[in-house]
Amino acid sequence: MATYHEICFPEIPWRYLDMSHTGWQSIREQIHENPPDVAAFTVYTATAPWAFIVAAEIKLVNPGAVIVFGNDHAAILYEEVLTGRYGSRLVDFVGTGNNGPFTMMGLLYALSGDLEQERVPSLAYRRGGAVVHQDASAYPLNRRRMPDYSLISDQLVEHYDKAFKTWYAGHYDLQRMITMAIDGGCHWGESPRRRCKHCSIQGLTPKTAAIGETVSALEQAVGTLGANVYAAGDSTLGFSRGQWQGQFSLLDDLAEACAASPVLRDRRFMLAYGLVYEFLHSAKLCQGFVRTWNVGLEAFDPKLLKQNSKGINKGPDRIYEALELARDLDYRLYVSGILGLPGTDTAQLRSEVDNWLALAQQYQDIITTVSVAAPAIVPGSRMYWEAYNSSPEVRSWHGEILPSRKLTELYLRTNTEVRLADVEAALTDLGRGVIQMGEAGSGMKFGGYMLGGTDQEERQEQDLLDDLCRQL
Repeated sequence: MATYHEICFPEIPWRYLDMSHTGWQSIREQIHENPPDVAAFTVYTATAPWAFIVAAEIKLVNPGAVIVFGNDHAAILYEEVLTGRYGSRLVDFVGTGNNGPFTMMGLLYALSGDLEQERVPSLAYRRGGAVVHQDASAYPLNRRRMPDYSLISDQLVEHYDKAFKTWYAGHYDLQRMITMAIDGGCHWGESPRRRCKHCSIQGLTPKTAAIGETVSALEQAVGTLGANVYAAGDSTLGFSRGQWQGQFSLLDDLAEACAASPVLRDRRFMLAYGLVYEFLHSAKLCQGFVRTWNVGLEAFDPKLLKQNSKGINKGPDRIYEALELARDLDYRLYVSGILGLPGTDTAQLRSEVDNWLALAQQYQDIITTVSVAAPAIVPGSRMYWEAYNSSPEVRSWHGEILPSRKLTELYLRTNTEVRLADVEAALTDLGRGVIQMGEAGSGMKFGGYMLGGTDQEERQEQDLLDDLCRQL
């Protein structure tokens, strides 16, 4: 977004703040010292209360400030946000599609009086007591500009580089990581019937960025910034000519361009996601530039995989075939999964933990991270809408802010024979085992997913938000 802002509004100053690195007190002080006229938020389900809290603080200091919410949570629940208890007072606009920079720049032009608001794509707002939604198809990814991370180089040094050093330094030559979307969509999930139940990604039609723009941005990232690149696509390793009916050649073109580039040649700098099937088909093609294969294994039990629509992974034999190929080609691995998929019983839960620990033990020399969590029931996923349609309790919770932890508790109670306490105990055992292996010398890390806070923490957030709103 900052890249587009610099191009479209070079005369207007901007700030970028990441609340995962900047605490609430610091954010609050910055708001009071220099209150924004327009504030745009990336909103996640688990941390949505904090988006409303920060928005309330901004409105308290500058009542005329324009508040814009975006990302999947707000985009899917735009009506709930704009008409909700808090959003109706705090949120002026919601970006609703996969057109983030075009929506935001269009809105800024409209606020400046240079564009009719009705022409801004993928935007929702209130007018005359109703919610107006200007729906729009996703603009082609190959028309987008790649991000210029030199604009936030101070943030990289202060926050992101330090985190990278803690988690991944031993696995990469370059000691920095940035994110770049070079593709979007998922060949497997393009069919609604196959879409993995936990997936909340919107706009799964496969698409790729322009190869020239991509290579130029990669050369700047690697050569100028000294950064590795997380290719933040939904299934990057599926975009080769040799798979999925040969519709795309992104990886073939990248392999050729990287081999020809004096900057990228002989450097393995990319972290890329891909299904097991996709890695088996593209691993050799990509070994010259992809360093880490990011893969959602989800589970080992074929029945659990099928229940979650992730049947393409097939089961342990197929998974281990891909892992052996990764080792042979000197890849690193970022492996993730879910404990508590539909149909899980106590024996399966224990077996899944044992399988994860065995995998971590066998491949700890090439694994950077094992990331396993309970299922997150978030809007946009089949898990959420199936729960919404079948449960009066979920429908009673539905709104601008969702109780993430309670949703997971109810989902496990309804769809499995285990409870969240069982899953969390299993995750503790798994995490302890992985961390012990890492501390013994491999450097392997263990991660998870945000489910939201405990009831007490959520009440404290609610009290803070209510107190701010009472002052408005």
